[in-house]
Amino acid sequence: MHILKLQPGQYRAHVMEGQEHLGNYDAGSIAEAILLAAENPLPDLAGFHLWYETVSIGSVAAGEMRQHADLLADRLIERHSMFANSAHVVFPKDADQNGQ
Repeated sequence: MHILKLQPGQYRAHVMEGQEHLGNYDAGSIAEAILLAAENPLPDLAGFHLWYETVSIGSVAAGEMRQHADLLADRLIERHSMFANSAHVVFPKDADQNGQ
């Protein structure tokens, strides 16, 4: 499941199995999107790979999603904030590269 932020307070979760699109869930929060997917499980899906924008927290069972939607949402937000500005991080040059 891949959750995208459309605008503040508006999220869309896309549920995929391989290349096949299985459905969408529109929600007011990341936790709500997780809960909607867990409460409406699709056939043969025992859980989901959870993504928010460009980060993942791995595979999560539908039961865990129902019980801990808020915690899982917090983990996704925390992970996203860790990497959100990584494209702007400047790393020092390798000291050995210039013989220094």
